[in-house]
Amino acid sequence: MKIRLGGALLLLVLASACAPSSGYGEIVAEPTYEPALPTPTSTAPPVPREVPTETHSGSESGEFQTTWPADQVGFFTFDCPKCTANVIVDTDGGDHSLVNAIGAYKGTKWMNTQPDRPVKRVTVHANAPWTATISDHRSLPMAESGKDTAGKGEAVLKLPAGVSRIKFTAKTRGNIGLWVMATSIIDRDLILNQIGDVQVERDVEGPAYLQVVGYEAGWTVTPS
Repeated sequence: MKIRLGGALLLLVLASACAPSSGYGEIVAEPTYEPALPTPTSTAPPVPREVPTETHSGSESGEFQTTWPADQVGFFTFDCPKCTANVIVDTDGGDHSLVNAIGAYKGTKWMNTQPDRPVKRVTVHANAPWTATISDHRSLPMAESGKDTAGKGEAVLKLPAGVSRIKFTAKTRGNIGLWVMATSIIDRDLILNQIGDVQVERDVEGPAYLQVVGYEAGWTVTPS
């Protein structure tokens, strides 16, 4: 009896050990795994810094090399007051067409907005003496909130922090365009592109750069 009882008891213990859990004992939770975050592949956006101004000049058509830093947006001002024919300024970079006008020209456009395609060489087609200047953000006029800023031709303005909207009016027989670009990251948006006189309002987010395209236009910008 004792041996049989012990054997039965032993079998019972073994059976209990092998039986599936019925809710008793310690339950160990399965480990959870967080998905791996992707490794960043892009560099931090370029931060505007102070860069010495570059100046180049010529008498007619020609080209010049620029040493402007590839990671910095530059503001290219071209002045040919005695030009009487087609004026074209082109580059080997992403911002390939800076000027395309007829007759006397003075205006400012941004360049080096594509760091992977920086400007290294500039080609000029003109029939009179000209001057080309590349400057940093300090050279730009500020369009103050609540005030009219008037101009003529192509230009780049700074919009201050806190600005959320602009009113823009222009008088022209040709094309008129507006581009806006954040000051801390290279991200451009075309917010106006039409022919003839215009009076519009557009949403923006300051601080930003505002580029006016249209060499014949007289215009006014009012930020708010």
